[in-house]
Amino acid sequence: MNPPRPAIPYVDEAGHLRLEVDPTDAGARVDRLLGRALAPHFSRSFLSALVEEGAILVDGRPVAVSYRVNPGQLVEGEVGSPASSLPRPEPMDLDLVHVDETLIVVDKPAGLVIHPGTGQTTGTLVNGLLASFPELSAVGRADRPGIVHRLDRDTTGVMVVARTNEAARSLVGQFKSKTVQKEYTAVVWGEPPFDNDWIDLPLGSHPTRPALRAVRPEAEGGQPSSTFYSVERRLGVMSVVAAQPRTGRTHQIRVHLEHLGFPIVGDESYGQRAQAAYARWIEARRLAGRRVPVLSRQALHARRITLQHPASGERVRFEAPLPKDLLDLLACAEESA
Repeated sequence: MNPPRPAIPYVDEAGHLRLEVDPTDAGARVDRLLGRALAPHFSRSFLSALVEEGAILVDGRPVAVSYRVNPGQLVEGEVGSPASSLPRPEPMDLDLVHVDETLIVVDKPAGLVIHPGTGQTTGTLVNGLLASFPELSAVGRADRPGIVHRLDRDTTGVMVVARTNEAARSLVGQFKSKTVQKEYTAVVWGEPPFDNDWIDLPLGSHPTRPALRAVRPEAEGGQPSSTFYSVERRLGVMSVVAAQPRTGRTHQIRVHLEHLGFPIVGDESYGQRAQAAYARWIEARRLAGRRVPVLSRQALHARRITLQHPASGERVRFEAPLPKDLLDLLACAEESA
């Protein structure tokens, strides 16, 4: 168990930054403001990198590191926990989908945090990758070497890691230009009325729970967010949905589907009524002496990613099969359909 960390100004225990600009800081560059406010817990270079990649926002919008703030503006984002040292290699049994000189593709299991700094300093995917690929320590940001995109801790599936700085630059550029195609399998509670549709709803910080996201008007800090979904199977109480996010906001698929009224099964953060209904369904099967699925996380799986290979320039596709817990959930749902 990690010891509790000391209190850090403007950063909560979940690693979420929330800083309202004081009149005395009017006109300050956002990177210098953050460097002063969060020293010595976070370095200015680390915070500047977060601003550059859009992880720290001003009034809900990404800005340049040279942006000069105004009184009353809200600076917000995920900064994680300060690391006392850089990530260290830790032997780990990883399911490698593909490895070449520039790319590593992993089938990430549930429960695995991507990189240190979010309340966990060891046992992350980065720690495991460094044990097998020590050259990653020189790729990209030192606190999360090789990482160009992320999956939530309890989301499984295919994830691409850059093995060289040239590959990292190529992949980051592709994600920013939205040429990377990602496809997820989600098991949702209920049956959406349409076979397929676009969800175009801006997302921002939840008004009362900063660690979560919610549909918010752009005037209140919401960022444009777009997800295409199609229903692949209807199983009565549940449906299997293919989701393709056009943008890459935090918790995007989870929030969009929950807002439509069809939250992802097992998601403890979104769709409380649906999760209670799912729990009652489980209990009814148990009382009837029927097999019950063992699912301890949201039923969301990154099944496919398509991108331009940084070295060859060819479009390549990588896939990860549904994990056992989701296959078991669907088998039980089919019995009830």
